[in-house]
Amino acid sequence: MRPWRRASLWLVLLTALFYVTYGLANWLASQRADVGTIVFTWELAVPFVSWTIIPYWSVHVLFAVSFFLCRSRAGLDSHARRLLTAQAVAVGCFIIFPLRASSARPPVDGALGFLFEPLKLLDQPFNEAPSLHVATMTILYDLYARMLPRRWVPVFAVWSAVVIGSVMTTYQHHFIDIPTGFLLGLFCIWLWPREGGNRLSALARFSVPSQDR
Repeated sequence: MRPWRRASLWLVLLTALFYVTYGLANWLASQRADVGTIVFTWELAVPFVSWTIIPYWSVHVLFAVSFFLCRSRAGLDSHARRLLTAQAVAVGCFIIFPLRASSARPPVDGALGFLFEPLKLLDQPFNEAPSLHVATMTILYDLYARMLPRRWVPVFAVWSAVVIGSVMTTYQHHFIDIPTGFLLGLFCIWLWPREGGNRLSALARFSVPSQDR
């Protein structure tokens, strides 16, 4: 039997924690006058593609559903701890060395414009590297690639790549945020194996020499 109740609790906890800490990091960055930008010249040629707001937002749906795909309590806890670690590390980076997005998003009308409206409330031009969006998608891919039928995995891989690319084509992030977010996601996957446990604590136990009696 899937741990439905525990999955719901994890979803509520991580969602609430995200909005509180993400908002706090944004506010702290807005109080600083030394927030810089890391942007490559070639990024100026990246087009704004309005429809990619759809895959951009899809990560939130995939995030919510992912908790209820886990078949065991150990698997669920490992998945949730990966996402929690990604949030903690990313928000810590946003507070310690915030960066600013420098690309000005053009106005968007119609249904797609409606999807961009929440970004004005949720996102300030800070919280850039590592991209929590990319880190989360990396963690989600590891779960969905194991849960989906094999024939759907390549389709999901393409969709995941589009989601990651959308952080630039919606002018939410610069390029440096993508590899740093991807590495953060991989670190979280490595840190919390799906069978349970924590690799850092295991390494610490292994490195402590036994005492002679």
